[in-house]
Amino acid sequence: MSPEIAPLKKADQPADTSPEMQLLSRNRPETAVTMRRLAFETSESIQFLDITDEVANAVRSTGVRDGIVTIVSRHTTMAVRIQEAEPLLLEDLLSFLRRLAPANLHYQHNDFRIRTHHMHDDESPNGHSHCLQFLLGTSETVPVEDGELLLGEWQRIFLVELDGPRAKREVLIQTVGVASDLADAA
Repeated sequence: MSPEIAPLKKADQPADTSPEMQLLSRNRPETAVTMRRLAFETSESIQFLDITDEVANAVRSTGVRDGIVTIVSRHTTMAVRIQEAEPLLLEDLLSFLRRLAPANLHYQHNDFRIRTHHMHDDESPNGHSHCLQFLLGTSETVPVEDGELLLGEWQRIFLVELDGPRAKREVLIQTVGVASDLADAA
């Protein structure tokens, strides 16, 4: 004897159709989604650039009161990380990154005699930079409450240049959440 299979519910229909649930559904504030692009200049081959204040200002300018913000590097040789802005720690991290993927090692990406993909006229040997970015990552996401970043006491948001110096490095700041005017209306 085969077991009976219960009919599936549609995902767009709430399981609870009581008047109270319908009221909650109607009064739910709408979600605001914004995108900002910030550009920075870097001056070192490997550099930690604290961009926390710029990100916080970008979030405040959106009017989002509660939600999240995601900070994304637009480059494959630049990372975004959260870390403490303590000068000796940042020196330790620089030394660590240089030991982890030394620029003077052989990287096939740097062999322009055999490399045929994604080449520019001003291509530089930066295989080590790509390796570091692969380990460090492209983005960070931070909660937003009352329009402010919810970072820990010592946490700061860093753009981590791995192939500098560069005249223009970009990050995207995407904020998703309830805007102040939408929250007040609900």
